Formats: sequence, structure tokens, C-alpha cells
Amino acid sequence: MYVLGTEELKSAEHILRGLFPESLRVYGCLYNINRGKPYNWEVISDSWPDFRAIICKPKLQSRQDYQDREGDCNMCHIYAKDKESLQNLLGTSGLLDWSQFTLLAGVDGKHLDAVKELAACKNTPTKMQGFMFAMTLEDSNHLKDPESDLASRLKPLTTAHAELVNSTWKYGSSKCSYNSIVSYISNYPSLCVTAEDGTPVSWLLMSHHGTLGLLYTSPEHRRKGHARLLVTTMARALLEQGRPIYAFVEEGNNPSYSLFTSLGFSHKPDFRPVWFQLNPR
Repeated sequence: MYVLGTEELKSAEHILRGLFPESLRVYGCLYNINRGKPYNWEVISDSWPDFRAIICKPKLQSRQDYQDREGDCNMCHIYAKDKESLQNLLGTSGLLDWSQFTLLAGVDGKHLDAVKELAACKNTPTKMQGFMFAMTLEDSNHLKDPESDLASRLKPLTTAHAELVNSTWKYGSSKCSYNSIVSYISNYPSLCVTAEDGTPVSWLLMSHHGTLGLLYTSPEHRRKGHARLLVTTMARALLEQGRPIYAFVEEGNNPSYSLFTSLGFSHKPDFRPVWFQLNPR
């Protein structure tokens, strides 16, 4: 087990960029760590520099200082080249507390049996939270200008909008989720379409792991191109900065899947990242 320091984190970011889409979530964490964004993670690999598995997780001693959804869920982001390497890393003494609620985010579905086997050995109950599509955009030429007159009503969100966003988020409504949203808005790009009175009616945020997410349009404003405008505008801005563009769309969320594919996003057919829960809440 190897805890990455400052220079190793920079090297790992570069290596992981060549391992998309499987490495996207850990890459996004490292991208923000290396640019001083305020989330207190530690990054651990099975070896260095020739690692085969790597995990980004909240520092145990500081979780109580991070009362947001990531801390509340003890959310760990994982990349592994094969299931044996994943099992060996997760089974390392002291890496995880197997008696504690933990959400493993982004586990390759092909490696899931290794996690289940390890959990069974430790008598840890598990629960599948969901399979995702890892949607990536490689080329801004796929983005077409939406036929919309709403450009003048495009604005960044402010923290004053966090409660509104929290009230509509599938994983929202708690104080911890509210704190996550405040952090997202404070530290990363966000965008909304406002009504004439300035109230947001559609929005898009970016998370600590670099994912486009929390995309939402209020029911009375749907089917007007708001979401298409938001994704197109933000994706173009991020591509101009040289950033990879990606979103995780839950299987069964057909409207979001159709939107992203229509904008040129695609996913690797044999890669399904999994959100997998250790222990009940």
C-alpha cells in the first residue's frame, strides 16, 4: 500500500488520463487535488510507480470535518486494471473499515465479483446502488448551437441557490447534500437558465470528481432546450481549457442518456461503472 504525495499525485493524474474511461472518477479527484481544491482526500495505490489499483477516499481523521454527502457516505473512488489487483488493494489491512457504511463509486462492473467475495469473507453486508454509463465527449464539433434565445439568461449559480438545487436532487434534501452543493458551486463551474425574475429554472453543476451532474429543469420549463443549452455551453468552455468532459448517467435514465448521446457523448460498450454499498445506512 502506497500513499501518494504531491509529486506522485501529479504523475498519477497524467497516467490516469491515458486510462479513460475506467479511470475517470479517480482522475477527476486527482485533477482537483492537484489544483488546490478544498476536499481532504488521501490517494492510495497498490504500488508505485507501476500501480494496478488506486483509491481516493476521505481521510479517516478528518471525516467529521467534512459534513457533506461525500463524507456522510464515506465515498471512495476506485480504479483497477483487473479484479485481482482491486481485491488485493481493498483487502489491505487498515485501508477500509469494513464495519462502517461505505459507498464504493465507479467500480468496474467486470470486477464486482472480487468486491463481493472480499465482503463475504469479512461478513460485510452489501447492496447494489446502481449501474452507470460513463459518457464522454471527445470533440466539440459534435456540439451544435441550440436554437434558443436564452443566452442572455445564462448565469453561474450562486450559493444562494443551493437550497433550491438541494430540494430537487435525487440524493438531496439533507444538510450533508446541501453542504456538497455549496462546495460544488463555490469551487467549480456551474450554469443555470433563469426565469425573467432571475430565479433559476434549469441548472448544471460539476462535482469534486470533475463530473457534469445535478442536471435539472423544473417541469413547467421542460422541452424548451434548456438542458441542451447548458450542457453545450459548459462543455465548450471546459474543452477550451483542455479538460476532459464526462458525465455518469444511471441506467434507466433515458431522457439524460438521449440528451448526452444527441450531443455527441458516447460510452465504452463493455464498461459499466457500479455504485456499490458496504453495510446498511
